Amino acid sequence: MPNVYLGPSGSETKLPRLTWLGSPPSWPVSTAKNVEEATMSDGSIKVAFFGTLKVFQISYGYLDETWLEAFKALNELKQILRFKNEYEENVWYHVLMSEFSHEPEKMDIRQLERYKISMTLKETDSSLRT
Repeated sequence: MPNVYLGPSGSETKLPRLTWLGSPPSWPVSTAKNVEEATMSDGSIKVAFFGTLKVFQISYGYLDETWLEAFKALNELKQILRFKNEYEENVWYHVLMSEFSHEPEKMDIRQLERYKISMTLKETDSSLRT
């Protein structure tokens, strides 16, 4: 069974298996070119390309409070994290968590206390892939 990992180098956390109510969550991956532009004194534009970096959109639903707190703790870290999604490929990426949100889910069921989260992970340097 494939796994998903996220955390500081050497202490990555195996994330929970995907569970959901209704439609399954999507985990889109996009790419962003790492480009620098500079305008020269003559008005011309010079462009430097430094590679393509991936952006991972991750969402989980139906999490208990323990997992919500674990994701909040990962969000609070002020360092580069390592990420691997074995559903896609067996590659470690160095990422930063650029966005994170959470909200209660299924509030109509008393004492269930489930949450959904979403986050954006941005690759920091394609040369660090392992």
